[in-house]
Amino acid sequence: MGCNYCLNNFSEQEIISKENSEENSALKNNTNHNSLYKETITISQKGSESKKNKKNKIIQKIIVARTKDFFGMEILEEINKYRLKHGVEELIYDEKISKISQKYAEKCAREKELELSENKYNNEELGEILFCYKDELTPKEVVDIWYNHGSVNYNYNIEPEISNDFTQLIWKNSKSFGLGHAVTKENKYYIVANFFPEGNIKDQFLKNVFPLLNQSETNSVYSLNTKFLEEILHSHNELRLKHNSPPLILSPNLSTLAQKKVEEMAKKGIKKYKKEINKDNYGINYFFSKNNCTGDEVTSFWYEGINKYNFTKKENKNDEKINNFTQLIWKNTKEVGFGYTNDDKGNFYVIAYYFPCGNIKGEYKNNVFPSII
Repeated sequence: MGCNYCLNNFSEQEIISKENSEENSALKNNTNHNSLYKETITISQKGSESKKNKKNKIIQKIIVARTKDFFGMEILEEINKYRLKHGVEELIYDEKISKISQKYAEKCAREKELELSENKYNNEELGEILFCYKDELTPKEVVDIWYNHGSVNYNYNIEPEISNDFTQLIWKNSKSFGLGHAVTKENKYYIVANFFPEGNIKDQFLKNVFPLLNQSETNSVYSLNTKFLEEILHSHNELRLKHNSPPLILSPNLSTLAQKKVEEMAKKGIKKYKKEINKDNYGINYFFSKNNCTGDEVTSFWYEGINKYNFTKKENKNDEKINNFTQLIWKNTKEVGFGYTNDDKGNFYVIAYYFPCGNIKGEYKNNVFPSII
């Protein structure tokens, strides 16, 4: 079951071509990546060689697609912050669901209507939130609107008579998420958010919609909301974009594990991390410095392994620098968690846990690609 919501009255408009729609959507909704996107467009406009222009157009389209992924992942990150506060597991980004969402978002924009779809995934109905707006909104502002559309005065002790966006956002049994968005020439944005399994099922609210936890119960680095975490996640995803890998989502579970481990290592003053066998199958990057560093600086340190990596070989030698780099951009990795701390001497420690694990023998060719920029 789904909901729809619109901030502006509909007016006559013409949906622009899919390619232009993607470009405007990327520019409007991903301010963090505007400079990268605009630079690519500028490059593609220079020179008269047809081969060069063709190559740059291909790169431009790849960046548009990846930037669209960023918007969906940023929306999901904000949703998962709310889910954490209500004591339910985070959603996982699903590319197949997002393709369904994107197709329907373009249909809504083209037909100037917000009608709940009959889309299915694995032969089961999807939960759905439809949304349109004209003024530029950040991912956080979009999710805040959905959350506030129903959370005020919600009674968690009774089954509600009607469903809303809020209850779908934090529905316990929903596990996966996909998002599509389209823009018209009038700069009206249409968003389709899909959830699987669907939420808002009659007589199931008491089992799936829970009140806010106490702050002490929200045991995750999300509650820190620090600039460092924002920087390190953003810099990871910017570099993954360059290597045509999808953006990572910040996992509270992995972050909790990473924080516990890094505090143990800081107590022992361990400067280098010895690889351990872990049954949970997550990849690990480790950082030590005598001084505090920004999230960008830590990510750049791990990325330096690109200078030693040979993209033409099927395998590279086991080298810590190389392993840091390849795990950072490993395509099949979907989630990441960070832990960081200082010891009593002021030394700075950082651990990143990645899932699924990267650096798998025989899989480099399908997961580590040269920079497209």
